[in-house]
Amino acid sequence: MHVYFSEIYPITKHISKPFRGEWGPGICYEGEFKSQFPSKAFLGELSLCIYEMQELCYQHYRSDEDRGRLRQELIMLFNADEVHWLGMNSDSGLIGDKEQEDPDYNGIQSCAACVWEEAFPDETEHNSIDSEEEYHIDMLKLMVKRCMWDVLFPGETLPGYTEPTSGDLSLLDYSVMK
Repeated sequence: MHVYFSEIYPITKHISKPFRGEWGPGICYEGEFKSQFPSKAFLGELSLCIYEMQELCYQHYRSDEDRGRLRQELIMLFNADEVHWLGMNSDSGLIGDKEQEDPDYNGIQSCAACVWEEAFPDETEHNSIDSEEEYHIDMLKLMVKRCMWDVLFPGETLPGYTEPTSGDLSLLDYSVMK
């Protein structure tokens, strides 16, 4: 049975568009961001993506019911098997499809790697992760937690997830990606 990620997590799929390759605004640097948006807080190199995601969420999912559904989707995703995370970025959109989107076109890998590098600056050099070869779903989990959950549900604990304490890529189990 083929199940699409968007069938189980429709809101999550929709609001993640700003983090996807050519869909989103991409990476920005602090000086550039502050000169363009002096009244907004710089939230890291994905600030433009985060603000666009926030706007998309508030435009389409304003009601308490929608926000509750989104909260449940994210909690369910963080408690799901890796196959669901693979589905979030799979080329086909199917849960468990290990063929990931092209990172330069519609993939989420570059943004996930960016969050990983910002989270672990002592262990990873800036722009050092090859988003095609070294991307891992743990990077995606960290990105969704920090850029979506923490922004949309500030101060709330995400049940079922503990952020990694190390950015050392050799500690990641890449067998789940193959």
